[in-house]
Amino acid sequence: MTDIYQEDIPKHILQENKIRLNSFFLEQESVQKKGTQFIFRYAFYSVEKPRKITKQHLLKEYAGVPLEKRSVQPEQIPDMKQYSDIILYGDASSPEAQQQLAEYLQQHNSLKVQLSFFDKRNDSTSKDEQAIAYAELQKALFFCQRKKIPLLFVSLKGMIDDIRFLNLLEESHVDFRCIDFPWFCKENLPLIKAVVLYEKLEIRINV
Repeated sequence: MTDIYQEDIPKHILQENKIRLNSFFLEQESVQKKGTQFIFRYAFYSVEKPRKITKQHLLKEYAGVPLEKRSVQPEQIPDMKQYSDIILYGDASSPEAQQQLAEYLQQHNSLKVQLSFFDKRNDSTSKDEQAIAYAELQKALFFCQRKKIPLLFVSLKGMIDDIRFLNLLEESHVDFRCIDFPWFCKENLPLIKAVVLYEKLEIRINV
């Protein structure tokens, strides 16, 4: 049905609405016939600005941290053999990064990169109030969820101590790995977040 009636919705109208809604992806959800008319339902997806992190928010999250949490060592982390594709996040433009990426993919069942995303600047320090934190990361996580494949980070530089970053990963329930930090995975995320929360609260209390 989608193929038959797609031409009834001009592409330029869909594109205009995509721009108006600041959407990075759209899809047709359904087509319904009412009398002689067809009603098309589309879903438009866009990124959201992560909630502001306050001291009260940090305290609330820290209060929910388990009293005991053990780390999962790299050799105990589930392997990637169940996957054939990944989505890449990070700057892999340098020769060194490209080599590390190629070696990682080869070592892990010759994984293939389906899509690649990268937030080009650390938007946590951006003076542009309209900038959305980790907009490209949100897109990457969205496609990981849809395709049911993991996210591979090139590096965690400038992100590992950002609660917003950790919250996005936690809320997505996506499987992930990092090339230059083998210990970074979904299984160890609660412990990493607990350490970051403790450090941030300690700094705020001592200031």
